[in-house]
Amino acid sequence: MIFGLIVGCAKPAPPAAPQPTAAPSTTPSAACATPEHRQLDFWIGDWDVTIRARAAPDKDAWAEAKGTQRIEAILGGCAISETFTAEGPQTPWAGRSYSSWQPQKKAWRQTWVDDQGSYLAFTGGVEDSVFTLHGEPRTVGDKTIEMRMVFLDVTATSLRWEWQRTEDGRATWLPMMVIDYRKR
Repeated sequence: MIFGLIVGCAKPAPPAAPQPTAAPSTTPSAACATPEHRQLDFWIGDWDVTIRARAAPDKDAWAEAKGTQRIEAILGGCAISETFTAEGPQTPWAGRSYSSWQPQKKAWRQTWVDDQGSYLAFTGGVEDSVFTLHGEPRTVGDKTIEMRMVFLDVTATSLRWEWQRTEDGRATWLPMMVIDYRKR
């Protein structure tokens, strides 16, 4: 009797979260089976990274920190997901990106967001045998500044990524951040 009263007075359980009806497909999508869709596959894996960042464009002082990165093919190989964390330099930070080949534009697109409130959009692909993504130019005062990321010295277990800046219409590029990758 007491058990029946306790059970009868209990609050109803909250509704269960919706459950997926089927596991996501790991089968490669036929829509994304082109060689262009595979151009960024060298980046896939779990990485330990060393980040070196320049203090300012007019300074040659650099700071260093450690981090990790996980890159995976998702959505049947139609997109690449990046999860990045770093101890610094300066303060810890983390971010995510999603990249995909856009056949109609004949280019890769990437969207980056991070815990510093940044949103960056990139476009690019293989330029002179190097995978490169260009950021959207922005005007600061009377200067147009553009950033790009460049993947260099790619091997099966390592690569170097550079975050470069130009203020002269792409005539010269200055490395602002260099990340050395070592596959776990």
